Amino acid sequence: MRDNHLHTHFSYDCQTAFEDYINGFTGEFITTEHFDLSNPYTGQDDVPDYSAYCQKIDYLNQKYGNRFKKGIEIGYFKDRESDILDYLKNKEFDLKLLSIHHNGRYDYLQEEALKVPTKELLADYFNRMEFAIGRVEAHVLAHFDYGFRKLNLDVEDLKPFETQLKRIFRKMLSKGLAFELNTKSLYLYGNENLYRYALEILKQLGCKQYSIGSDGHIPEHFCYEFDRLQGLLKDYQIDENHLI
Repeated sequence: MRDNHLHTHFSYDCQTAFEDYINGFTGEFITTEHFDLSNPYTGQDDVPDYSAYCQKIDYLNQKYGNRFKKGIEIGYFKDRESDILDYLKNKEFDLKLLSIHHNGRYDYLQEEALKVPTKELLADYFNRMEFAIGRVEAHVLAHFDYGFRKLNLDVEDLKPFETQLKRIFRKMLSKGLAFELNTKSLYLYGNENLYRYALEILKQLGCKQYSIGSDGHIPEHFCYEFDRLQGLLKDYQIDENHLI
């Protein structure tokens, strides 16, 4: 399984070099660098240097073999859609993740978000996710739980939004996006129960495309808990043919 969600120093919140990940690794490798405009976490636009990134990928392919791909994690924000599309225009990426990281006032992992009533926060997050799908070209809907990752929710907290979740997942499928199984969310944040709930819905809807990602920012999180993930994949009959 390829780790389809990984960051290096080309992302604003990471200092890890490519070489820190690939020491001894011989498989296909891709990073998905953060692209977040109006980022409340930093108070600025965080844009990866595409030219330098491409030069680095070319260098790695020449040095280590032609197995390095280019990726990006698009942090969609409705108010900056035209700027997002302008940046992506005429740029080539092998993998594009679609994420909703913030609402313009706070990133969903910031303390401000944790103070918002749960139902209000979920409504805001899911509404933004539902709108975002299809607004930019992407391959994967990343970490569906990002907006409530740190809230220690139970499935019962999501059930009032089940109708909307079904709409979101149907829209995701209609646009050809894969659903991400984010191992940081699953095992570091302890949200496996929420992912199992989502997978039950996705199974009913006939989802057949999934993406596996660690959301790694440090070498220790590269392919994070991929061995442990095997049990969940088996439970939901997800095999190599279903993985992008």
